[in-house]
Parts: sequence; structure tokens; C-alpha cells
Amino acid sequence: MGQFSLYRRYRPQTFADVVGQGHVTTTLQNALTEDRVAHACLFSGPRGTGKTSTARILAKALNCERAPTREPCNECPSCRDITEGSSLDVIEIDAATHGSVDDARDLRDKVAYASAGGRWKVYILDECHMLTAAANNALLKVLEEPPAHVIFVFATTEPSKVLQTVQDRCQRYEFRALEPDAVARRILHVCAAEGVTIEEAAVSLLAARASGSMRDVLGLLEQAIMYSGSTVGAEDIARLFGNVSDEVLFEAIDLISERDVGACFAFTDRLIRSGQEPREFLRALVDQLRSLFLIQHTAAPQEILDVADDRLNRLRGQANRFGSGELLRILDLAGEAHIQLRQAVDNRLALEIAFARMARPDLHASPASLLARIERLERMAGVEPEVPAGEPAVEPARLQGAPRPAPQQAVAGPAPAPRSVEKRAVEDKVAERVTPLRQPAPSPRPVTPAAPSPVPAQAPVPAASSEVDLERIQRAWPAVMELVKKRKITAHAMLISAAAAQFADGEVVLQFPPTHRFHRDKVSEPGSGYLSPLVEAFFETFGIRPAIRCVLGQTESPAAVPAPSSQSHPQDIPPSAHEMGDDDEPVVSIPPPKDPIDLIREGFAAEIVEETHH
Repeated sequence: MGQFSLYRRYRPQTFADVVGQGHVTTTLQNALTEDRVAHACLFSGPRGTGKTSTARILAKALNCERAPTREPCNECPSCRDITEGSSLDVIEIDAATHGSVDDARDLRDKVAYASAGGRWKVYILDECHMLTAAANNALLKVLEEPPAHVIFVFATTEPSKVLQTVQDRCQRYEFRALEPDAVARRILHVCAAEGVTIEEAAVSLLAARASGSMRDVLGLLEQAIMYSGSTVGAEDIARLFGNVSDEVLFEAIDLISERDVGACFAFTDRLIRSGQEPREFLRALVDQLRSLFLIQHTAAPQEILDVADDRLNRLRGQANRFGSGELLRILDLAGEAHIQLRQAVDNRLALEIAFARMARPDLHASPASLLARIERLERMAGVEPEVPAGEPAVEPARLQGAPRPAPQQAVAGPAPAPRSVEKRAVEDKVAERVTPLRQPAPSPRPVTPAAPSPVPAQAPVPAASSEVDLERIQRAWPAVMELVKKRKITAHAMLISAAAAQFADGEVVLQFPPTHRFHRDKVSEPGSGYLSPLVEAFFETFGIRPAIRCVLGQTESPAAVPAPSSQSHPQDIPPSAHEMGDDDEPVVSIPPPKDPIDLIREGFAAEIVEETHH
């Protein structure tokens, strides 16, 4: 009854016993030989890969009576005490339960004490990422400058959670997940030592289920030995741990390729009644689909997939039933279903829905489902899938000779991409067998025929008098001001008192009241930005971008004022005769000046809340 578990009895006791971590053990052995072991080491990697065992072996090698040595002797009192866990010079601390700042302070105070009998005092902090921030900070100083007889070894499965300042003070060693071949050799070694016969297929199942953890695989092996006795077979492993058999996986993929949803539901019912765990089944299905995907895209899949030749041939036959896009869609759905089963209310229903979507892409209106349907049509027709890279969508000769469609025909929707004669024949032939999705979606690569496009706006060009004249501008002036207000309210405030006085040769003359000289000057300043919204409003209303010139009313006439220059002053030029009426009155009436309060209300869309008289 006092017998230890397999993973404890076969725990590595020398560097040579550590499996699959040669890059770590060799570095440590060289450091021991040259007496250059770092004062702080950080061992990081997946669980069950030998981090704590390697730390203990390092502590034994440091305190061994034969030191400096590449391997501990495991015979001297120091090595035996460390192996039994009774050495006072090797202190193992579980940071998950002793990670508070008080524990760190206690460790810091005890570090100064001399070792009990060995040359070195080794502190092994397991799961060091569980240390609190305060505990890490309390250890920083002693970690940076420890006593000469102290060595720290930190072990963690999540190095990203270790404080960066702690990592900077350590020499880091990365432990890797064990390869299946290394795990299989260790299983055979343990079985031979225990006098157990195990089938090769059972070894493969155990190695695949361990996910690179030696501790996990030895625990599984011990459970299998207790179940099967001295002979362990593949069927025993499958029955004990719920492994999905190859026949079940091949049958599931056959049903998906046949698109038989009813048969998929019956298969799910048999699967659940047999006691198979849905998540375990989906995990195995994802692995099987991955094998099919590798076979489709790899020239030598046998170099990646560790399978027998007969199984590889069956996988090739199933891979040929799917297109690349369809298989990738099924693989994505299986992976999503495996994740969703963790939170599903009814695992059976979630598995049935996943099967239905995998078997029938038309039940799921996604781009991947549409691609799967297209690939199925191509396979039914025997048409090779087109290679999108480097292939033109339409032949240039066709485009040049194609008539320009009428504008009203383009409203019906984007034109479909040209199809080959073979594809059109196949689609007509299987139209009754495949129900199309009644959703107006564009083709993946539509080629829209050239349609009449609006002529881009030219630079300011004088418009014909029959199209735009002064009278039309004056009538539309309120609408123009509203557009200016939407674009820039400050420009509207500056221009609200102006009026269009003349339009000729692509130029609009704005006339300001005589009392609004400030507004005229500010609007006319280069770079002020007040005229740009007005020009854009003219373009939106009349389709022109005229030049704008600002003048004052009464004291100057818009027609006689030349373009602004450094030598001319508009105030000194008299009005021309053609702008005067019979009674020497200007033809264009000048609006009376507005009250400043009204200007503020209109410019800022404000309302008078209260009036105060002084």
C-alpha cells in the first residue's frame, strides 16, 4: 500500500534520465564542470516536462561530494538526502500556497544563514508566477545580490506572468513539450521494467493523449495497467479513456461527404447512447480532418502523419471527396463546436447542429458555405478549379467589343462574373438538385460593365448665360446661404449681409452694405477660408465654381471695380454708366443694414432668452 506511483518511482535522478531536454541538461552540465552556475535560474515550460526534477538534480550535483561533476553520484549522504527530500540545504517552496509578501520576507531573512553541511544552499520556487507583486518586489534585492552560498531556481508554466524585473535577474531555460516518439520510448522502458506487455497501438494512443507531458502519460499508463493487468491492448485504452475508434471517425466523415443530415442525426444518437463524450469525439474529429487537410496540401503527408499505409490510403480516399475550401469550412465548424460545447446547455443538440452545418452548407449562409457549394458543382462537372492568382477576370477582347449597357440596366445589380460554357451547362443541369440561396449577394469577383460615369468637375469655367445668370443666382441666394451655414457657420455669419450684385465671365460680385466694411475685409483676406464654403455651395446648386469678388455698396460700383491689386483702390473708382438707371440710381438695390443682434441670432442659430435694459 505504501508503493509510490509510477511517475514518482521513475522520476529522473540524473541529467541523463531527463527525456527530451538535452538543450537544457547539456548547458547545466557544462556550467557545473566549469563552476559557472548562475546565481538564479528560471525554468519555464509546459507541465510534466521535468522542470522541478531538473532543479533537484542540479541541487544534487552542486552539493555532491564528487563536485564539480557533470552527474550526481546518488550515493553520498548529500545526494541521498536530496533524493529523499530531507536535506536542509535544498528548500522547496510552492509559490501557489506561499506566495504572499510575508513569505517572501521570511525567505529573505533566512537566506543569510549558512548551509547545514553542503557547499550550496538551493532555493527552488515552484509555480513562481503565483507570487504576488509585493512578494516579487521583496525578493528583488536579494535576487540581484544573493549571498555567495545561495542559488535560486524558479520554475513556472506561465513565464509571461513572471515580473519582468525578476526575469532580468535570472538565466532562463526553456523546457519543451515532449515529442510522441520520446514519450513512446519512455513508456516501453517503464513497461519493460514493470514486466508489462503493451501493444504498439496502445503506446501510440497513450503518447497522443499525454500532449507532451511525461507525468501525465505515466499516470495514464499506471491506470491502464491496473485495468488490464500485465497485458495492455489498444481496445483497453480506448474503452478506459473513451478514445474514439478509427472506424467511428471514418463513418462520420463519410456521412458528412454524403450530405445526409438524417443519417448524421442517427449517428449522433448511437454515439451518445454508447456513452461517448461529445467533446472527446469532436477533438478526435478535428485531428482526423486535419489529417485530410494535410493530405490535400502536402506532397509527402506520411512524413508528418504517423499512420500506417492502409490508414493513409483510406484518408486519401476521403480527402478526394472534398474541395479545399469545403474541407477548411468543415474543420472550422468542428473546432468552433468543440469550443462551444463547454457552455452548451444540451451537448447533444450542439453536436447535431454542428453535424448539420458540416454536411449541408446551404443550411448556413456564410461565404465559406457558398464556396463549398461552388466547389461541389465543379467536382460534379469535372471542371478543374480556377487559380485566382494571375488569371484575368475577363478577356480584354470581350470587354472592348461588348456594347455599353444602358444606365437603367445597371440599377438591377452588379453584373455576374463571366462563366465558362462548361460551368453554365453544369449549373443548368443540377439546378434542381442544389437549392440556391435567395439572397442578393454580389459574385466573389464581379466584373461590372463600363457604365456612363459623371464627368469630373472642371476648373472654374464661365457658364453659359442661358444656364446661370444673375437673376437665377439672386433667386437661389437663400438656399445658397443655407448650404454655406451647413458647411461653416462662421462663414455664414460673415456673408449673411452680402448680396449677389453681378455675375459675368465666371465671376460673382458680392456687395456688402457700406457699414459692413469689416465683414468685406475679413472675407476678402487670403487664406481666411470664408469664401470656400460659398464656392462649394455654388457648385452644389448651379454646377459652377465661380471666382468671388467682394465690394461695398453705394460708394463703389461692382462693374467698375477691377480685380484687387496693390495699386488700385475700389473706393476711388466711379460707377459705370450701364449700371445706372434713367434716374442715375443703381439697378441693384442694396439691402438695408441689419441689426447686430439679428446677425448674431442668424449666424449662431441663437435665441433671445432674456433682455436687460440699462
